[in-house]
Amino acid sequence: MKNTGKLPILIVAVLAWIVIISSCANPGMPEGGYRDTIPPVLLKTDPVYKSVDNKSSEVRLTFNEYLNTEEISEALVVSPPMTKKPSILTKSKTLIVKFNEELKDSTTYSLDFKSSLADNNEKNIIEDFRFSFSTGPVYDSLRVSGHLADAFNLKPVEKGLVLLHSNLHDSAVFKVRPDYIAKTDKEGKFLIDNIAPGKYHIFALNDANNNLIYNEGAEEIAFYDSIVVPSAVFEAEPDTIRTEKDTIVVLGHTHFSPEPIYLSQFTEDLFEQYLETSKRDSRYKCTFVFGEPVKDTFALRLLNYNTENWYQIEYNEKFDSLSVWITDTLAARLDTLMAEVAYFQLDSMDQVFLKKDTVELAFVDLEKERAQKRKKDKDESEKKTVEQFNWQTDLNGATVELNKKLGISSPEPLFAFDETKIKMYLSEDTLKMPLKFSIEKDTITYRKYLIGYKWLPGTTYSFEIDSAAAINIFGISSRKFTTRFSSREEDFYGSLELDLSNVVMPLVVQLCSNSDEEKVVAERFISTDGKVLFDYLLPEKYKIKLIYDSNGNGKWDTGSFQDKTQPEKVIYLNQVHKVRSNWDESLVWDVKPDYSFVKNIRDFEQEEKARKEAEEKAKKAKEGENRQQMQDLMQGSGTGLGF
Repeated sequence: MKNTGKLPILIVAVLAWIVIISSCANPGMPEGGYRDTIPPVLLKTDPVYKSVDNKSSEVRLTFNEYLNTEEISEALVVSPPMTKKPSILTKSKTLIVKFNEELKDSTTYSLDFKSSLADNNEKNIIEDFRFSFSTGPVYDSLRVSGHLADAFNLKPVEKGLVLLHSNLHDSAVFKVRPDYIAKTDKEGKFLIDNIAPGKYHIFALNDANNNLIYNEGAEEIAFYDSIVVPSAVFEAEPDTIRTEKDTIVVLGHTHFSPEPIYLSQFTEDLFEQYLETSKRDSRYKCTFVFGEPVKDTFALRLLNYNTENWYQIEYNEKFDSLSVWITDTLAARLDTLMAEVAYFQLDSMDQVFLKKDTVELAFVDLEKERAQKRKKDKDESEKKTVEQFNWQTDLNGATVELNKKLGISSPEPLFAFDETKIKMYLSEDTLKMPLKFSIEKDTITYRKYLIGYKWLPGTTYSFEIDSAAAINIFGISSRKFTTRFSSREEDFYGSLELDLSNVVMPLVVQLCSNSDEEKVVAERFISTDGKVLFDYLLPEKYKIKLIYDSNGNGKWDTGSFQDKTQPEKVIYLNQVHKVRSNWDESLVWDVKPDYSFVKNIRDFEQEEKARKEAEEKAKKAKEGENRQQMQDLMQGSGTGLGF
């Protein structure tokens, strides 16, 4: 009876012991054993790695486990390049690379598998696996490394083809296969290994047709201005090691030259004029797209209808695409227009001549248009209303930015516009006293007009355009248009000031959206050391880009291999910048040209958020693991308490 009172205390003590033990117990082996996280191990090679005088037509690599071969064929790069692609075979745990052409004599071959070798079960990868051998008595071991990026936005070029030519003639890249090749990894890095001593030119291509030759105008290219002379020097370290036999071992490393080469890949701006597209979008509109700008060189003549002054042209910003509005209603009624298009072209001697093309412009959706016309005629007979067009604005919702103009646009070109029929008032003004504002045509966008006014912060405006204020080229007048919009409070915006030093040439400083498109939000131009202000900025994240505008034309210019000119250099601030409301910030930036600059823009706020989320996830996983261990221990001990 006396022991009965002590029983609950004993149970509590045992349970407490279980909890304590579970908190520090080692986790047991999960069912099926531990997950394999170790990449395959190379056990044997035939021929021997870095061997000489090899005459075999294949390479055998034996590993300690079976391989997954799905990506090997595509990833493998053999240098010097081969005309025929090697065959990839497996026999048990041996990978066989079988060459389908005779190997060159006295040549060192490099097989770069990148990260394509992985085991068959867990896909554990052998990173950057390479193998090499020589067909002659000498093993070449020189190398050239570097980085390849897009010249305009500095994005690393993955799987870009890098070529090394011993033929130093300028035409070699157009006509001759390279002596050595490599492909860039996802970070744009490349390594050409096992190079023989000599002088070389280095290029990079997006080799679209896989012929290892530059197709001018159709492919992107990068080139290095100087001749590359690879070399290697052993540099002894000052420290030494004395062995048990009192022998001094000199430590050191091999220094390879040249230093990493930074290549900028671009598309040459070659004059290649042609009529790419000609179509009739509607009865009253046609679209023409050209390979090059055609401003002041375009002419259009109807062949199946005799008329003059029958169209009006609108060009896009680059002048290589244009819209032709048909103003002659009789011409517009024709289902098919036969037209002669004339524009300037260059012949094989780069001499200008007038090129003429005959095009057929057919309006194809005839039945739909007839049905719409019948419905329209019926509606007009039932409802005697006058057809009018609607105005559109570029307002962001119902908000106008303090530093922006209000844009209004019409759907078709205007024949006449009475600007005095536009009125604007303060919405709270019961007397409706008209405000004085400016109006001008947008120099970039056709059919758009800009309303300029010094907006007051946090103020609501009423905007009106009277009916028939404008008439388009088809004689249709505008509807009455009214809208209300408000300006933001001034403390909603933030500002960013850049203090630039070491300015050695004209610069274009751009504030870009924090997106892959990097849309330019605002840009400034500077040619001397000083401060650049971006004000009235929305509280968002931005990227900051800088163009070294060497020719001072206010824009980025591509390169030319023909003229041996590199594309204009671009750099970024390698940090996403967050603008906050009612906050002014200044940054100091040394913009001395750095031709080894690599774009690696970091968002520290996002990184910190990801770090905290990872910690929280790991914490929850650990808590779940501890709970599971406790349950397992309690279940295993439940029948062994002896009660």
